Amino acid sequence: MTGHTITITRTVAAPPETVFAAWVQPERLATWWWPQLAGTTYDVDARPGGGYRIESPVIGATVSGVYSEVDPPYRLAFTWVWEADGEVAAAEPVEVSLAAVDGGTQVEVSHVCGSRAAGTDLTQGWNDVLDRLVDVVGQSTSSRS
Repeated sequence: MTGHTITITRTVAAPPETVFAAWVQPERLATWWWPQLAGTTYDVDARPGGGYRIESPVIGATVSGVYSEVDPPYRLAFTWVWEADGEVAAAEPVEVSLAAVDGGTQVEVSHVCGSRAAGTDLTQGWNDVLDRLVDVVGQSTSSRS
């Protein structure tokens, strides 16, 4: 695939098991992915060959794909298909790696951008959702006794 790879890393103050669950359990995903967009739906079937779909009627956009690898609690690989404004982009590969580190879990997202020229919107989008992952999942873990 032509294009370039966006790689973004964050550290979440939670163990890998908790962070992994935040990616694959719809009710947890809803707390950090697009919680500000009312009416967003989250469907996740986290197994190889299973799919996911996150749809926001507020912005008229959907991201969906198929999992090629699900290795709890350390790795997810899936396709990324963006649908907006009546257009459906080509599937792009995404890998999410989780590693235990002092203070929690290092999350690394690598997204191969194929059809879009610069990937600026993707970079901003991944930064936004990963910042919320850090805030929501890290905060909910640190507040537990």
